[in-house]
Amino acid sequence: MTDDRDHLLAPKRFVVPAIGARVAGLTRDIFRKRGFAQSHILAHWPEIVGADLAEYSSPEKLSFPRKAGDGAGAQGGATLTVRVDGPVALEIRHLEPQILERINGYYGYNAVLRLKIVQGPLPARPRARRKLIRPLRPDERALLARSLEPIGEAALRSSLERLGERILGTSARSPDSRARARESFD
Repeated sequence: MTDDRDHLLAPKRFVVPAIGARVAGLTRDIFRKRGFAQSHILAHWPEIVGADLAEYSSPEKLSFPRKAGDGAGAQGGATLTVRVDGPVALEIRHLEPQILERINGYYGYNAVLRLKIVQGPLPARPRARRKLIRPLRPDERALLARSLEPIGEAALRSSLERLGERILGTSARSPDSRARARESFD
């Protein structure tokens, strides 16, 4: 007699863990060296200060004051070093009380007491590239419509048609090579 649970247990042994779970473990030591015990402020910087300021600034280091007795301590009064691009440094210096209020309000306690502003270029942010999709030629559109005829459900057919338009419209191959490939599969 077989157990109904056997078919559920086998696939779970081979599940690949999410990359996000691995990245946190790999970057923990790097962030800790820069004063960020957690990468939370880095990940949520646009939410904390607003998208406009986050575009021209980036938190760089969180420094805690040393206690008089036994060395470093994270008891309070941290200084957040913020890298600022260009003349926005003057605006951020002017808005420092509001920024500190936002940071401390976000965390619910006085996590940061002071901002240290460092002027310099920010790391380049990758820009999303949009692929240009050319309009389909009449013969390509007819071939796509013919291949989608057997599909009865209208919503599925519409989705597959949009997918086909994107694939055929961004294809770098020549039309002749596509025709030869279709003939080999027909």
